[in-house]
Amino acid sequence: MKWYDQHFVNRRDWILDHLEQLGLSHQETVMVLVIDFMNENRLPISIESLHAKTGMSTDEVNEVISLLCAKKYLEIRASAKRVSFLLNGLFETDTAREANVLDTSLFELFESVFKRPLTQREMEQISEWNRIYDKRMIILALKEAGMYQALKMPYVAKVLSEWSAKGLSVDDIEKGVKR
Repeated sequence: MKWYDQHFVNRRDWILDHLEQLGLSHQETVMVLVIDFMNENRLPISIESLHAKTGMSTDEVNEVISLLCAKKYLEIRASAKRVSFLLNGLFETDTAREANVLDTSLFELFESVFKRPLTQREMEQISEWNRIYDKRMIILALKEAGMYQALKMPYVAKVLSEWSAKGLSVDDIEKGVKR
């Protein structure tokens, strides 16, 4: 049994005590606390119930849920009888942080440039790029996509792949070296 599953551990106290390390927004914090409360009291969790408890719109609930999943803090499992919202990843943050799973500022930048919220798949793709490439290179690839008015994830992926295949560094790209 994991330490956070012990009956004597107050998970909500731990969450509140570690907010700085978790890097949760205020909406994410509320969502995590509500999900933990509902899990502890064995209440059914749905988008509608989270909307009712948090006062967020259903779109906001979906966005926050997507962000928590992308951060690997939340896992949603569906079975024949019910849907489970598991926050175990929240308590294993050292692993997530070491793997450089998330950079929220990259998500915000992409959403700002794309002028729309990112999908779950797009957030996962950006997280993957963040593990592989220098953050500045990802930003430069996004700028390149914007210059050519090709603001689509496949185009950004292609730019990153081509730069990597050519062995270009961030400094090379910033200097305009195309080899």
